[in-house]
Amino acid sequence: LKILSYQELYGWSMDAIVSHIGRRNNCTFCGVFRRQALDRGATLLGADKIVTGHNGDDIAETVLLNVLRGDAPRLQRCTQVTTGQEGALQRSKPFKYAYEKEIVMYAHYKKLDYFSTECIYSPYAYR
Repeated sequence: LKILSYQELYGWSMDAIVSHIGRRNNCTFCGVFRRQALDRGATLLGADKIVTGHNGDDIAETVLLNVLRGDAPRLQRCTQVTTGQEGALQRSKPFKYAYEKEIVMYAHYKKLDYFSTECIYSPYAYR
């Protein structure tokens, strides 16, 4: 397990970013930083693919946001199970067709550790 912090990677913590730009639109910074951190971490570990835990609820939320924003290119990309095949680090979402509730129930049934956290800035976000 390799843990990377925004402070370590970019010289800024998320708290510092929010204090600088305010509580609105900080999801943009976090999203870009998070994707770059995943890419950098995967490169450090010599990985050739990133597999995320995005589920059907996440995909539905993203589709709705992209429709409301009128963002056709992202709308087309966000529903794909696998992205980044053309030279970029490939990303996969194997839980795309599973609801979050099903995943939680499975984890409970198998007695797996499961945790869910909300961003402390989420009350000010679109998501």
